[in-house]
Amino acid sequence: MYRRIIASSAVAVLGGAALLLVAVPAAASTAHTFAIPGVHGISAWGSYERTGPGVRVTVCVKDTARDVYGGAAAGVAYQGAHHQAVSAVVIGYRHSACRTMMTRYTSHLAVDALSGWRNGKVRQVGRVRQVF
Repeated sequence: MYRRIIASSAVAVLGGAALLLVAVPAAASTAHTFAIPGVHGISAWGSYERTGPGVRVTVCVKDTARDVYGGAAAGVAYQGAHHQAVSAVVIGYRHSACRTMMTRYTSHLAVDALSGWRNGKVRQVGRVRQVF
């Protein structure tokens, strides 16, 4: 008797959950975009989206000048003494790249960009921007 009650309750709960999944439309995206302070010849941007216990962070970079050999954009998520970083690197005029990370450090996000010379030396470093 108890087995039938538990089994029918489980079926009802699972069936109700299935109906909820079908009936509820997909939630609108809560992605937030941000600009990364530019440097000569480099355009950089990104986005973040809070997903449950963590944050999905994407950074993108594009080389926009012929006289710039390459560039990079980076984002660092941190909480207390813990941190996690994501960076995108590009070499060549009109090339672009994006990288994404999932992190559980949700207190702060700082981003930055830089451009470089052909010999590997840094041409210009942008200022750090605190996103959140």
